[in-house]
Amino acid sequence: MIDQISAWDMPCPAPHLPPLQKGSTPLGWHVVHRFARYRVVAWTCHEHRETWYELCSAGGLVFVRRMTGDPMKPQIAQTDAWCEVEARAVWVALLSGRVR
Repeated sequence: MIDQISAWDMPCPAPHLPPLQKGSTPLGWHVVHRFARYRVVAWTCHEHRETWYELCSAGGLVFVRRMTGDPMKPQIAQTDAWCEVEARAVWVALLSGRVR
């Protein structure tokens, strides 16, 4: 017999960021949005966190977007854009608590 499982009982499919590590590096955040069109390629949890992040690709460059506040109308900032290899390194550092 299969028990009823609620959405709250399921593990979150998106990563939750760990606390910042000692000696972490701050990222530069800008409210000016450089790209009108972009594709979200990875993201962190927005259901259980007040601040969440997206890894975005546009025009051959990749950047990180940070959203805070109401998920329906968040305040958005983004980093500079890098080539994909550099951006993936920043994303891994973000997921490991080395940058924020």
